[in-house]
Amino acid sequence: MADEDYHEIFENFERKNGFSAVPEVVSDVLFTLDSDRASLGEIAEIIKRDPGLSANIMKYANSGAYLLSKSLSSVDQAIRVIGMKPLKGLCLAIPVFERYGHVAGVRETWLHSRATSMACSILAKAIKFPEPDVAETAGLLHDIGKLVLAVATAKFFQSQIMIADSRDRDADWRQEKRLLGFNHCFIGAWFARKFNLPQILIEGILWHHEFEKSSYGRDLACLTFIGDQMAVAVGKEHPDFVFVEPGIVRALNHLRIDDRLLREVLTECLGRVARMAA
Repeated sequence: MADEDYHEIFENFERKNGFSAVPEVVSDVLFTLDSDRASLGEIAEIIKRDPGLSANIMKYANSGAYLLSKSLSSVDQAIRVIGMKPLKGLCLAIPVFERYGHVAGVRETWLHSRATSMACSILAKAIKFPEPDVAETAGLLHDIGKLVLAVATAKFFQSQIMIADSRDRDADWRQEKRLLGFNHCFIGAWFARKFNLPQILIEGILWHHEFEKSSYGRDLACLTFIGDQMAVAVGKEHPDFVFVEPGIVRALNHLRIDDRLLREVLTECLGRVARMAA
């Protein structure tokens, strides 16, 4: 498939109602979040108009993604814990992952994305990254392009799931580039642009497997890649590629993460993922 044919995948995805079919409540949340005057109370009232989204936001907040002393019992409490910036990514991700949860590989991609988001948040705080909430959002959305592939190129994506544990295959993103002409990172960046996400997030999604190519948010792209690989290491791997990539060593060196710190972060991540699974 040639590079210029990527638009056919987007069109096929949109024909299946794609991202354009996000609920009206989500559109209202995104519009309000883009306002400088948005308040958590106002956002909560909008979310409450959709019982399904409300339940999913509360479920996510209580799922182990955050360290809580007790369970949250209201939307207001949940969004205070989540925060404004991660909430935008969450409101984008939940409806599409819910809509296509029956498609092969989508549920596993969502679990991997949640684990990556946790890992990015933990790691960002450990290395004092200036915007841990942005890192958390990048982790949550980094593989949104895989959802598009799973829905719009079902045969291709399922063929990759079938060889996920083949040791002689390329990494998922390389395989996609070779066979399709582009990869899930490119598609994810298109998604991020479509919903006017900040440039640093677009770069984090686009270059999370090739962080050296990022000209604007290289540290975020690198951190997102490490979070992605940590999720694999603690048992929440990609549905179409189950290995930790050798490039993790280069990424750890870039952010000056030594063995001790890596063990500490992995241990915390493993505990949080276990709570999520429970």
